[in-house]
Amino acid sequence: MNKMFYKRSTAILFVALTLILVLLVCMLLVTLMQMSSLNARADKLNQLIEAAKEDESRLNELKEYLQSDEYVKKWAVENGRVQQEDIVWVEQHISQQSN
Repeated sequence: MNKMFYKRSTAILFVALTLILVLLVCMLLVTLMQMSSLNARADKLNQLIEAAKEDESRLNELKEYLQSDEYVKKWAVENGRVQQEDIVWVEQHISQQSN
C-alpha cells in the first residue's frame, strides 16, 4: 500500500491547513453576501434620504404659502370670517393710501 503521508505530523498539518482554507473560503462567501445586502440597504436608505429632502422642501413651500396674505384671505372667505367685498375694499383703501 502506498502511503500518502510518510509522517503522521504531515498528515495532521495537511488536514488542519485544509480545514483552515475551507473556513476562510466560507467566511469570504458570507462576507460577500452581507456586503451585497448592505449595499442594497444603503441604496434604499439613500433613496429615503432624497425623498425626505423633497418632502422637506415641499413642507417649507407650504409653510411659506400658509404665512402669505393670499392664504389668509382665502381662508377668511372660505370660513365666513369676512366677505370678498370687504377684502376688495381694504385692498383699494390700502392702494389709495400708498399713492
